Amino acid sequence: MANEPVNTPIQTEYAEHLAAALAANQAEQATLSTRLSKLQGEEKWLAAALADTPSIVVAESTPVPTPTPVPALARPASSAPPVRDGADAAAVPLPRAEKATAAKKTATAKKAAAKKAAVAGAEKTAQASPTLGRLLSDILSKQPGEPKKVSEIQSELEEAHPERATSVQTIRNALQRLVEKHGLERDNRQGVVLYTWPVPEATPAPATEVKGEEPAPAAV
Repeated sequence: MANEPVNTPIQTEYAEHLAAALAANQAEQATLSTRLSKLQGEEKWLAAALADTPSIVVAESTPVPTPTPVPALARPASSAPPVRDGADAAAVPLPRAEKATAAKKTATAKKAAAKKAAVAGAEKTAQASPTLGRLLSDILSKQPGEPKKVSEIQSELEEAHPERATSVQTIRNALQRLVEKHGLERDNRQGVVLYTWPVPEATPAPATEVKGEEPAPAAV
């Protein structure tokens, strides 16, 4: 018929080649299937022998079948980098979240250390510096018996110790503590509160012994 394809020698040769390749493939599959069945049988035998190892006795003349090595299967590729230990593990970069957490912990530790150092420095300075009450006592005791207003005391404090300048209310509180504990005199004259350092009491002079006249000798 006119519509039937005409096989050329090249097409015939190519078809024979494909048929031969297909037959070889099928033969190799049969060989591999036979080998796989044999390996599965050996696997079952080895598993049973391993389970009965404590009680099995193998005669020296009994040949032990040597298992045929099984080709290792190719491991699938993984996109994750291999995890290494030791010094190599330190070179592995941390995730962004872990970096942020580590940085936050470091900043918090630095703030705590700075705060602790500041508190220690303030305590040390407070211990080394005289108290406000001590400074006011030194100022007032230079002029005992002279009444002074709070504003005058504040001016003298700022002049003598400008670094310890403070408010009137703070000075008034310190003066009140001196009144209660150290005998500072407080007086209110016409609505003005005056503070006076007490005049120290004069120490009485020791009494001198007055020598009387020696008695006249008795007449003989």
